[in-house]
Amino acid sequence: MNEVIKTVNTYKTTAKYYDSDNKDLLKDDIDFYLKYADELKGNVLEIGCGTGRITIPLARAEHKVWGLDVSQPMLEILVEKLKSESETTVINLNVLSGDMRNFSLNEKFKLIFIPFRTFQSLITDKDQYDCLQCCQNHLEDDGLFIVNVFKLLEGHLDESWVQPEKIDYETTKNGITVKRTHIRERVDLKNQVIYPTLIYYVTEDGKTEKFYEYLAMKYYYVDQLRELMQQNGFEVINEFGYYNKCSMEDGGEIIFVCRKKSIN
Repeated sequence: MNEVIKTVNTYKTTAKYYDSDNKDLLKDDIDFYLKYADELKGNVLEIGCGTGRITIPLARAEHKVWGLDVSQPMLEILVEKLKSESETTVINLNVLSGDMRNFSLNEKFKLIFIPFRTFQSLITDKDQYDCLQCCQNHLEDDGLFIVNVFKLLEGHLDESWVQPEKIDYETTKNGITVKRTHIRERVDLKNQVIYPTLIYYVTEDGKTEKFYEYLAMKYYYVDQLRELMQQNGFEVINEFGYYNKCSMEDGGEIIFVCRKKSIN
């Protein structure tokens, strides 16, 4: 298990299958961030940009975007995608290999966001603090910082969270079938960390291979995440339960729109 924990959240062998997940949850947030970028009209930093799912549409919309990610395989896919994009889109997008806990850029940003679970890969207090301080240092005084994590629909987790393998989806493209399942391996209730494993069954020419992605994810309660933002110099000015800006009670997400705390 120790060797597995050392390699969580890396996407070294599964990055090329990441985009096979076609559920609405991975589409609905694109317009959400586009609208904020349109309103703010300044430099944009996406932390955890992955394969460019959000970053590329922002660049297409003529925003100056910086995409930061620690996973080199994910960034390689993003760069490959840019080969089919317009010259303007390519110019608008700066692809950065880096750690969200420790980055230093010669830019300030009107919008910094950490979308779709990325912040939850920071499972220690120090990692969370370091990341949020980096965001503070790079955010313009009148800019916005947005963070998104999943909301616990089960209420307070217990050992019943652990479950055997279940299927997530199955898709076929260009003669290759990808079926993804997940196993809820274990939960650390004291530190609020879950350990799911994703399994990709990839079938081509009648042959099936399995690829594993080991994840470690911090889970949050709404009040707890709000307090974390406040402790790190942010004021939550809006909170939503989904990307349509519904109330926290009506959605399955926690989305905090924050600004720097004013210093009186």
